[in-house]
Amino acid sequence: TPDTPYQSASVPPFSPNPANSETDKRDKPPHVQASTVNMTAVETERANQLRTLMSVDDMVQTVFETLEATGETSNTLAIFMSDNGFMWGEHGMRAKGDPYDPSVRVPMYVRWPGHVVAGATDSRLAANVDIAPTLVDAVGGIAPPVPMDGRSLLDPMQSRTRLLTEHEGLRTEEDGPGYGWAALRTPTSHYIEYYDAADQQRIIHREYYDLLADPFELENLLADGNAANDPPTAALSAQLAADRECAGSGCP
Repeated sequence: TPDTPYQSASVPPFSPNPANSETDKRDKPPHVQASTVNMTAVETERANQLRTLMSVDDMVQTVFETLEATGETSNTLAIFMSDNGFMWGEHGMRAKGDPYDPSVRVPMYVRWPGHVVAGATDSRLAANVDIAPTLVDAVGGIAPPVPMDGRSLLDPMQSRTRLLTEHEGLRTEEDGPGYGWAALRTPTSHYIEYYDAADQQRIIHREYYDLLADPFELENLLADGNAANDPPTAALSAQLAADRECAGSGCP
């Protein structure tokens, strides 16, 4: 809900991507196949989200003006991110809770004058579990009382080859069936497993996307009828199961 000054503010036009016009979803799980959206409603919701964020921009500006006025800018590490992405009609879906990139990719910005180069881009995979180790590193490497997942974003030697994402099967009636899922996201691929709603263990559907050739996740290579391009599913499934149970800095 936009604040009063921004209720009619201009926002950038909506630019659909190929996933918005996907028509053949037979390679997707049943709840995605059955899902449709009203794009007019999606565009209205998106515009109001952007207008609402203008108040967040005001708040961020106030915070940094206060830091500058008190001389604390160089002594303050700021991390800006979102808790989730949002689907604006891709694959016929809206909102969050699904494993596709629009739902799980979020912005992450780090600002710390004198320590982080302004305007630099870091291509490493990062996640919200990295925030705590980054803060520990920033204040001088104080040993945490318990092992932490994640790794410090301030350490250029810390990197990962994959990220674990997962969603337990807790959905509302609006969201659809209570399928749980877990996925491995690498810089070049995306492997996804969906689990039976009853036990959240039995695999009922799999997806695999080559993100270099298919960045909008339109072609599930495990359902294209061509076994020659299938990934090593058993190995991926075993790795995913291990990642879901791990703890500490060795986790992806």
